[in-house]
Amino acid sequence: MNLPADVRRALGLNGAGRVILTQDENGVMLTTADHALRRIRALAAPFKPEGRSVVDELLSDRRDEVARDDERAGGADRG
Repeated sequence: MNLPADVRRALGLNGAGRVILTQDENGVMLTTADHALRRIRALAAPFKPEGRSVVDELLSDRRDEVARDDERAGGADRG
């Protein structure tokens, strides 16, 4: 989609950039992908546990699950 230069400037886009176009009952909204990501992070922030890495916990849980699956399969190599 080609956007007029003044619209690109207003959105903070330099050259090519990613935008998201959404439509609802109130009309159409154009935003940048960066702005949408910042908004998502802000909405999720209250649910982030203090002092813990959710990613590290997920990886640990997955490793434990794989180890349990290996034990149930008789220790067969997953390689």
